[in-house]
Amino acid sequence: MKALTYAVAILAAISFNAFSQNVSEIPLPEEFVTTMDVTNEYPKVRTGYLAASINDIAKFYQHALGEPLNIKGDNNYRTLYYNYQSHAVRISLYHHNYVTEVSIMIE
Repeated sequence: MKALTYAVAILAAISFNAFSQNVSEIPLPEEFVTTMDVTNEYPKVRTGYLAASINDIAKFYQHALGEPLNIKGDNNYRTLYYNYQSHAVRISLYHHNYVTEVSIMIE
């Protein structure tokens, strides 16, 4: 029984470490300025901003991650939904005051 408990603990640690590494693999545009990075709890969240349009940022993610599963919003606010390495990823874009805020959430 101890061996089974030990094996489950090892697998959980490996899965958690692999998932933590996946968070850093989500590509960021070159001029992205990080304002918050929560990688030690669920959901994983990374936020920041850059001086690019929503359309340009959406094109960046479509090129980097492929076509999103779903897109909601318009030119002021848009959310892209992806499935990245078996995890739900939501990238929200909000344009105001000459910058676009980017919020990436990995569940």
